[in-house]
Amino acid sequence: MSRQILVSYMTTVIGLTSIVTTQTAATPELKAKGSVYDSNIIIQLNRYLGGEEATLADKPALSFKFSNGSSDDVCSIITTDNYLRHSNNRLENINLSEPNFYFDCIWNDSYYFLSNRYRTYAEVIIKQPDSEFPMSMHIEAKLVSVTGDKATIISGDIPLKRVKP
Repeated sequence: MSRQILVSYMTTVIGLTSIVTTQTAATPELKAKGSVYDSNIIIQLNRYLGGEEATLADKPALSFKFSNGSSDDVCSIITTDNYLRHSNNRLENINLSEPNFYFDCIWNDSYYFLSNRYRTYAEVIIKQPDSEFPMSMHIEAKLVSVTGDKATIISGDIPLKRVKP
């Protein structure tokens, strides 16, 4: 077994504090898929690109697309109409436990998704409109790619009205 040196430090991104661990001497044992040492990117969403009718598990659904301004990098929410209506303004899927709500991203030419083999989740808080603010969504998620790379997705409250580029 080769010698390994790990460095941990704390980082704060928009009020989200996490401990980041980097390795300075790569070893095959540490790069195993699913370990905390896999690559990790942070995706900040801030723009609503639009929505459309869709289907999920052969049920009527709605699809919403978000980005950070780049036309090629997109995250998508898809939820059945029934789940959306009865969710009490909170959509949640932990390790693919909820068949009526799905979240994924295509970012930097990589596909990130929910999985039941890795610790993944997606949570969307829906804020209802009032006289001053339109309906908005707040998104948090941890996704994985087919290569085991991880992505942390965060957003502020994103208004559900299309912003022209």
